[in-house]
Amino acid sequence: MPVYDVLVDCAHCGGEHFVLLRIYLVHGPERKQSIADLFRDRAVPPQVAALKRHTALCLKTGKKFKLEEDERVFLVPTSSFSV
Repeated sequence: MPVYDVLVDCAHCGGEHFVLLRIYLVHGPERKQSIADLFRDRAVPPQVAALKRHTALCLKTGKKFKLEEDERVFLVPTSSFSV
């Protein structure tokens, strides 16, 4: 099953930060895509909906924030970036 990393567009610094979470989806995006765009016309799977209960850390400001805005939360195929 394809694996996706969670990336968030940070409201505090304007950058992007990876959240230390992975999502497994049968029908996920082929490239980086927001949750809002990906699930615009279909039901959100439970594991994706559960992201709203998680927080992310801004690496520049040290502030935590919730992953509430689907437009700012992205799924990225794990093979599309290198560490």
